[in-house]
Amino acid sequence: MKNWKKWAAGICALSLCMTAVSLPAAAEGEDDIALISDTSEEMPAADGTADADTADDTAEEATRSESLEEIAITAEQVTQYMQKKNSCDGITFYYRPEDYEDTISDEDVADLLDDIELAGIDDATGEVVCTLEEDSDNSDFVVFLSPESRWLVYMDPEYSKVTMVRQIVSSLDNELLFRSRDNRTLELYNKDYDEVERSYTTDGAAKDGKVTYTNEDGWQVVLADTYDAVISSARFVTENDKLALYVDDDTAVIGLYDKAKDKMWWSTPENVGHDKTATNTIVEDLSSSLKMIYGEPDARSTTNMRSKGDAKIKVKDKSSGVKITYSFKKAGITVPVTYTLEDDYLEAKIDTADIEEDDTSETGKLTTSLSMLSSFGAASSTDEGYFVIPDGSGALIRFNNGKKTAKSYTGYVYGSDVTEVPLTEPAVTEQVSLPMYGIVNGDNAMMVVCTEGDSNAKLTASVSGQSKSSFNVCGFDFTVRDSDTYYMSGDNGTALTVFEDGDMKTDTLAVRYYPLETEDTPDYTDVAAAYRNYLTEEAGVTNTVENTDPSLYLNFYGGTKKEKSVLGIPVSMKTALTSFQQAEEILQNLSDGGAENMKVQYYNWTNAGISGKVDIKAKAAGCLGGNGDWNDLQSYAASNGVTIYPVSENETFRSGSGFYTFQDTAVRISGSYARIYDYNLAYGTQSTVNKPLSLLSPSAFSEVAEKLTGSLQKKDLNTLSLGSLTTALYGDYGKQAISRDAAQQLLEDAYQQITDADISLLANGANAYALPYVQEITDVPLQSSGFDVFDEDIPFYQMVMHGVKSYGTSAVNASATPEETVLLAIASGSSLHFDMIGEETSTLKDTVLDGLYYASAESWTDYAAQSYAFSKAVLSGLGDQTITGYERKGDVITTTYENGTVVETDLAKQIVTVDGTAYAMADYVEEGSWNEA
Repeated sequence: MKNWKKWAAGICALSLCMTAVSLPAAAEGEDDIALISDTSEEMPAADGTADADTADDTAEEATRSESLEEIAITAEQVTQYMQKKNSCDGITFYYRPEDYEDTISDEDVADLLDDIELAGIDDATGEVVCTLEEDSDNSDFVVFLSPESRWLVYMDPEYSKVTMVRQIVSSLDNELLFRSRDNRTLELYNKDYDEVERSYTTDGAAKDGKVTYTNEDGWQVVLADTYDAVISSARFVTENDKLALYVDDDTAVIGLYDKAKDKMWWSTPENVGHDKTATNTIVEDLSSSLKMIYGEPDARSTTNMRSKGDAKIKVKDKSSGVKITYSFKKAGITVPVTYTLEDDYLEAKIDTADIEEDDTSETGKLTTSLSMLSSFGAASSTDEGYFVIPDGSGALIRFNNGKKTAKSYTGYVYGSDVTEVPLTEPAVTEQVSLPMYGIVNGDNAMMVVCTEGDSNAKLTASVSGQSKSSFNVCGFDFTVRDSDTYYMSGDNGTALTVFEDGDMKTDTLAVRYYPLETEDTPDYTDVAAAYRNYLTEEAGVTNTVENTDPSLYLNFYGGTKKEKSVLGIPVSMKTALTSFQQAEEILQNLSDGGAENMKVQYYNWTNAGISGKVDIKAKAAGCLGGNGDWNDLQSYAASNGVTIYPVSENETFRSGSGFYTFQDTAVRISGSYARIYDYNLAYGTQSTVNKPLSLLSPSAFSEVAEKLTGSLQKKDLNTLSLGSLTTALYGDYGKQAISRDAAQQLLEDAYQQITDADISLLANGANAYALPYVQEITDVPLQSSGFDVFDEDIPFYQMVMHGVKSYGTSAVNASATPEETVLLAIASGSSLHFDMIGEETSTLKDTVLDGLYYASAESWTDYAAQSYAFSKAVLSGLGDQTITGYERKGDVITTTYENGTVVETDLAKQIVTVDGTAYAMADYVEEGSWNEA
């Protein structure tokens, strides 16, 4: 490990002799970087893609089966050639004579007895049920084991009689757990089979196909009533009025008992050892309460480790839970996890400072990923229910949906780190904006929320039949050291990977598990209500709804740079798209058409915004009308109930305004500057038509917030939109050493700085950490990413937010089906949102805003006003009400609100019925009104 930088530098020097390829520009004077190719055993997949199976899994077939004893000797041979001892627990035992080789003339029988010292014949059937050999002895007894270790027998030291007979429960579950012949006693033996570590008893009563064994130490072991499978095993730890915590000291399996529902939630699926479709590796994966991936830069690889099979486990009870220490000897890494029972939830927590890694310069092994309780609440192949996935608006993955060939789901919480600039355009997907998920299983439900470390979390989910398992599983993975991949000059075929070095930058990883108490059969609205309660009661989110009627959200785009010919010379000039006078005219036309409660995000309204520089001066652009027209627009808005949110979009920038690309650009883990490229529409490769923009380092967020706040206050402006900086989250991995976790805190500090100045924030989409600071939200998606494994889209984000924050859709006029978008917005309680420019859309040609080709105000003003009137007619007075019910049957969606109002939206007939009163869209919106211009 200690020479890896020299090795990397040598490779870099060699690359100078190779043909250059198009790569993001590297920082001048950057440090040497590690070059590590990705030969991982099981690297996490991108959003919506399948997890790569381990190398072992690829070759390993699902051949798990119960060990079987082969009985080669007959009862007649036993009674004829062996010495009868005694009957014990319904079995008569026979011992091999010491001189059998000399006294038995039948060579076949003698050969059989070479491997049989003791044989047992069932007294009831007369059949040989076990053959055994001596395993060990001591002064008290002699231990005999059958060839497959399914039978354990003790004889006295004189070999005169059998004193004990035990039969294994299941070799698939625990090779050391045996039962008595009458099935009333279970015993867990040590590895030498000469000492009982724990024993359990039962009264034999079966319930729901299960038999429960207990002991005085609070242990509870549940077997199938056939006594051949372990369903679960754990001991009582602690309890409160609602919940009880259990743990298995041997396997670190965690159990959470919900008293009200009489439901036990397990971290490992019940009966997992008997999953007939799973490989040994997959069973170990499902049985592990902690999984880890470590990277080896020198070996250019990553390796998966599982607490089941790879870790030594030590359990220590605490006042309200347990602390489990997982020691991965092969990796030289020890991870302590605290499991704490609180009033209405279980918390699993890792303080990364407590993780011990052997000297990484010697071992070369770095912890890169951790997963706690990733199989918690897993559903079986017979369960009925679903996972609630907060992807985009929200989606359901139904258990056992038969989508075995679909890719399993992986979604990066708050999106992927945009410093990792891909060479080809990534797929367009929605974002996971809420760090949580839900489980609805029959009459039980659970809400799971990541409370710390969420900036580095990934949400994964798979259904029965995927990943060689019959279970449905959902959980979080945490990246504690990130990585970056790139290509050496002249070689586009081999990706090289570099890990984030130094200490782990995320202080804490924490996940809470809330069993839900519901009067009726639970559904996703109960999960939404539980998460809403968490946000408002513990996460600092306040109710900011001011108007119970819908709003009309508008995005205006002020100007852009466009190349024009001046004296025959091409010059890039500021060009107006929506002047301040045009903005006022658009608003007046909308108002004349019946639009009210309008909220405007005004993009590119300053010279800096138009030029792509860091926008901190709040100075109106002269090409749009300057300060005079801006002030007139503000006066008009104030007089007509319009709220204008000037946008300061500073995720990407060009040098200027006191910020420079050579010092304020975020640096990738690879050491290169993070440059944001456009992509070629035909090939999806990075385009050099437009100069790439630099990604602003999070280290600048505080300064930007301070200067921007001061400028707004000087101009008497008390509203603001930060554009993408309420949805984009990324680090700076150069000398600033800012992780995503630290960047999240820097963003929150910036939000706080702005709101402390009494400036209201409108979020253009909002990740969960932004919610405590924003007044309202727009660009809330009406759909998920639509991955194949999904079964149904639901407006989960909207169900969480309704009655707490006012919110609007993504742009209706950007949709290929605007009428359906309006109806879906109404069904989800969303206000409408339109993008508009005042000039002809031909002005957009050959500009960075050419994607707004649809946004002509002239084409959409009438449609927007009419659609708003329709929306207001059906949603008036509901803005402060939570959504308590949402159901879609075919084209009909029924939404129920807290005050009992029922809104039924028929997408096919385009009719909305509110408490029995029907509203036809055609009565409000003229056909073709959106494209008459």
